[in-house]
Parts: sequence; C-alpha cells; structure tokens
Amino acid sequence: MESMFSSNQSLWIFGYGSLIWNPGFQFSTSRKAYAIGWARRMYQGNTYHRGDVKLPGRVATLIEESNSFTNGMVFRVDGKSAIATAVKYLEQREIDNGYAFRMVPVQIESSSLHRHRPTVVMALTCVADEQNELYLGPDDLIKMAREIVTAKGCAGPNCEYVLNLAENLRKLFPDDEDDHLFQLEQHVRMAKIRA
Repeated sequence: MESMFSSNQSLWIFGYGSLIWNPGFQFSTSRKAYAIGWARRMYQGNTYHRGDVKLPGRVATLIEESNSFTNGMVFRVDGKSAIATAVKYLEQREIDNGYAFRMVPVQIESSSLHRHRPTVVMALTCVADEQNELYLGPDDLIKMAREIVTAKGCAGPNCEYVLNLAENLRKLFPDDEDDHLFQLEQHVRMAKIRA
C-alpha cells in the first residue's frame, strides 16, 4: 500500500473517529472537513482497542449514503517518508482491524469568508464494510449502548471512545447534527447510570 503513494509529495488523510483527537502520525496541517455522500455509523466491531473476542466493542465506520455527510478532520502529510510512515501506521491501527483504504472526496471547511467555492480534495480514509469478519452492522440503539458500556479493550472502555467522539464533534462542529452518534451517546450515558 505504501508504494501506492510513494510518488506523491502530499497526501490528505480524513479522520472521522478517534483520528480526530488522536491521529498518531505526523502531519503538516489539519482542517475541519466533510466527506460528502458518507454517513458515520457505529457498525464496526473491535476486538483489540475497544473490546475483546468475547465482547467486541463498536467503533465508527463510513457507509455510503448519497444524501449524507460525515464531519471530521483532514490531515495533510507532506514528503515521501512522512507519507510512508503515516500509511504504515494506519495499516497497523486500522487495516489490521477490519478496515480497508479508500480514497474519498472531502470538502475542506473554508477559513475565509471571501472564498466562494469550497475546496475539495481526494483523501485517504479507512472504511469497514459488511465484508470483513468484525463488521457488526446495525442494531437497536439501546442494545448497542449496552454492548458499548460493557466492552473494553487495550485502549480503554468502548464507552470512552463513543463519548469522546461525540464531545469532540460538538466542539469542532457545534452547528452539525449526527443523529446516529448523538442518540447512541444518550443511550450510552443512560446505560452507564444503570450499570
């Protein structure tokens, strides 16, 4: 995979889950951005970072949905060596946990009031679909919340991941809604009280 990007001098990487607050690789700049035509869903199972084999955690993935968008952060990595290092890191963190690399168009949020046309870049991201063995798919949100409150992996409790994601998105994108995540967050908070 690294050879795919070896001729590039810059690579944009789109993060929509824990990469938002913990990218784990060196980057030159980061910006708020939107993956248009994609929806964030807590459908991917995780048996290492946020769960185990007996009780997989639930982490974010993207599903194609034409009328949707997913907000997150886009990171620009410059230089062949930095790109190779970042891609290798993502292979270990994401690809080894059921994700696959995808190039997606990402609209960068404008920092200027004078910009009329949005900047769109092709960015590398990681998507887990129903073809991988860890994919859990949709379920009742209350049931999902109970699973999330109980699951724990080497990076900590699964509920910590969901709550951090919701809190970070509210800070970065105070005017945006993510019904799936924010409803799930409320169910997780209620399930924690009952636990």
